[in-house]
Amino acid sequence: LKITQDEIVEQQTVLHIELDDNDIDPYLERAYKKVVQRVNIPGFRKGKAPRRIIEQFFGKETLINETLDSMLPEITGNAISENDLDAVSIPSINLESIDPFQFTATVPLRPIVDIGQYKDIRLAREDVSLPEEALNDRIEQLRLSVATWEPVDRSIETGDMVSADINGQIGETDILTEKDAVYLINEEIDRPFPGFSEKLVGLDTDNPTEFKLEIPGDFNDPDIAGQTVNFHVTIKDIKHRVLPELDDQFAQSIGDGHKTLGDLKEEIEKSLKEEAESESNRSYRESLILALIEGSSITLPPLLIEHEANRMMEEQERMVTQANMVFDDYINSIGKTREELNDEFQTTAKDQLIRSFVMSKLSEEESVDISDEDIEKRIDELFANSEEDVPTSSRTDEMKTYIRNSMKVEHTIERLESIAQGEESDEVKKEQNTEKEPKGGDDAPKS
Repeated sequence: LKITQDEIVEQQTVLHIELDDNDIDPYLERAYKKVVQRVNIPGFRKGKAPRRIIEQFFGKETLINETLDSMLPEITGNAISENDLDAVSIPSINLESIDPFQFTATVPLRPIVDIGQYKDIRLAREDVSLPEEALNDRIEQLRLSVATWEPVDRSIETGDMVSADINGQIGETDILTEKDAVYLINEEIDRPFPGFSEKLVGLDTDNPTEFKLEIPGDFNDPDIAGQTVNFHVTIKDIKHRVLPELDDQFAQSIGDGHKTLGDLKEEIEKSLKEEAESESNRSYRESLILALIEGSSITLPPLLIEHEANRMMEEQERMVTQANMVFDDYINSIGKTREELNDEFQTTAKDQLIRSFVMSKLSEEESVDISDEDIEKRIDELFANSEEDVPTSSRTDEMKTYIRNSMKVEHTIERLESIAQGEESDEVKKEQNTEKEPKGGDDAPKS
């Protein structure tokens, strides 16, 4: 086995690997044992033909191809260990020739991370305050959620809900035909087309109407974008929203045991403050992480970014397929090409990887560690309010690893918050206290 390594560039390197017959023979034997079980050779019982006969019938290259999927990663893994490389992701393997057997493996190496003078990060928390209109806005949302729709005998107004028979044509071609279709008359809703809702304002029931609508040139359906649609519309009924009175009865209808409007307002204000504090904490932490990243330098191997972007693309395609959509149709519907979507995933992947490795480096520098006892305590806390015993599935190695990682991130962010507030770590405090303690010897104070 001959291995040569290129220089490390952007934290990845290329291994050139060449095998001789002795290196390949164990893999050919492995392939032979698979092939011989599923082929019929004249003069031999199935599974009993010697390897030399199998090679004569099918050729050595066939046996090599049979074992490539396992052979190349295995040899590459051994080569990475032999060259003492700290690989951070799956290598990219390229078979160059069968005879002689040569291939290359591009190996992404662990990124080089320098988080700079992170202990100098300082960022004060902003006071949490609620906008004056926040309480009234939330109450109005609740009123809308329990509102009723009642028929009216007038022309359509913005905010109404209507049912209608609709036919839309471009030239002689029908592009939309709906019976008893329900629409909310709202300028912010573009269903079925931008500007359609406004065209209905002022129409009356049982009065067939025609109008034209210009479709914007950037509409997501290229067959319709920039076209003029002729609509034939008959309004069947018109309803308007009736909001409940703002009184104790309204408060009681919301549930949760509110007896008076005052009780409801008090609960809403408490909830809004909790939401504001939660958002303030999230925003503060995000600002700290961005400050840490800004003061850091990191070299990411391009192959690692590519792998992560590909994973994102595959996950997106899986989700779209599960929703019974063709992925290319989905891409067209959002006005992008595969190349554009891949470019976006490349950017997102790079940002997420930088964030992950920078936070991991901070965790390492600050000696953030999660013990097995910490994990068990967290599992018990998660099920503290459950009447049933803690499920066995929560104590699997996989679940414990997940909890360990999430707790490590949580504690690392907490440590970053302490740094930004100018607080010393527990380890530093211990060292300072140790230095202050009197040492034994002649000069030590006598009791």
